Amino acid sequence: MVVPHDKDTILPLEQRLSGAAEQLRQALKDVVHAVPVAVRKPAEFERVLKLDRSLSSRLLRAVRLYDPLAFLHRLPGPHGVRLLLKAAGKAGVKQELVSRAEQALTEVERLVTTEVGDWKELEAAISGWLPDAREQFEMANRQTAFRAMSNIKGVTAEAEVSVTLLHPGSANADWVDRAGITGICRMKRLRPGTPMGLLHGSSIAPPPGTQRLSLDGKPIDPEHGAPLLRDFSSLPIPQFAVRVEGDTVHYVLRGDGVGVGSMVELFFADIMRGRYPAHSGVSPRPATPGALIDIPVKTLIVDVLVHEDVWPGIEPELRMYDTAGRGIANPTDAARNMDRIDVLESIQDMGTQMERFRTREVGRYVEMVRFVCGKLGWDGNRFRGYRCRVDYPVYGTQVSMILQPPALGAR
Repeated sequence: MVVPHDKDTILPLEQRLSGAAEQLRQALKDVVHAVPVAVRKPAEFERVLKLDRSLSSRLLRAVRLYDPLAFLHRLPGPHGVRLLLKAAGKAGVKQELVSRAEQALTEVERLVTTEVGDWKELEAAISGWLPDAREQFEMANRQTAFRAMSNIKGVTAEAEVSVTLLHPGSANADWVDRAGITGICRMKRLRPGTPMGLLHGSSIAPPPGTQRLSLDGKPIDPEHGAPLLRDFSSLPIPQFAVRVEGDTVHYVLRGDGVGVGSMVELFFADIMRGRYPAHSGVSPRPATPGALIDIPVKTLIVDVLVHEDVWPGIEPELRMYDTAGRGIANPTDAARNMDRIDVLESIQDMGTQMERFRTREVGRYVEMVRFVCGKLGWDGNRFRGYRCRVDYPVYGTQVSMILQPPALGAR
């Protein structure tokens, strides 16, 4: 075990690493400026130092950054730096400059080895200190996870869409009606025979007697079938079954009609009368619309459209949960706080004009929402909208928008 130097115990790792990285940046900058080239561009470094152009580009970009952690994040790694130093020495750069850079690199390596692990784990550490680095780090790993889970599951899709509309209760003013649209865009099999389908459920069980119905008022069950929006789904319509487990509904495609070389788009809509409390006087339980990633998708869009007469002034809170092992999370259960995921995403206020809700993933989005509103007798021009967009969401992630009901009479 390596015992840290006394000076290492004085400052937090972030500061010590920043200091060591700044020493390395300055030393490398001096080496770069001493290289005998006409202009300091990757092509010149490739010509004079015989370095790979990609490596030269990364090194030159790194030393131009002022933030030491950003510099360290951009740096290609110890091996690439040593290739530069060796080539610079052969090209006539003073040995004093090369040695100083080598010593600075050794000090950074020592900190990484004794307190971080290795250079790859360093990227994870830097992502926690540097927002820009974190975004790049997370996205690269999300894309890797997407590709891996797509291959493992044998199914993938371009996008999943979850739209929740909240409207004053038709039967009881103390409760809010909820309509939902669930859709999958360009879903396909990667392996013949792989099961395909959509899961649609809730983190909080509905009030007793509240039932999930089609827009025509029919039950959603194996007997009555799924509430498919045929005018907005791809043709020919594939065959699929309905499986109900508590408040969770599974729409499962049958057969191999959707094969490896074909894709399908499916949109479903349902209504639950009296789904959420209009005020905390009848129930303190919040509304928790959202989605659970059970199909590897490139993009998840979660939209919540709230009628102007429902919870004026109430803004949603974004929460994401890891559902691996313990299933769908109930946001009111404090025990599930340990499963919450720290996220970079946020909720976008979409305003009140329905045309602003367009999305490139769903070409007829606005028309589809207006169709659902028309079937229910709702005015589609009286909703305010909120959107959370997640690129390459991790399989098993639950995305929820939390809206707390106001006190009785609050405006």
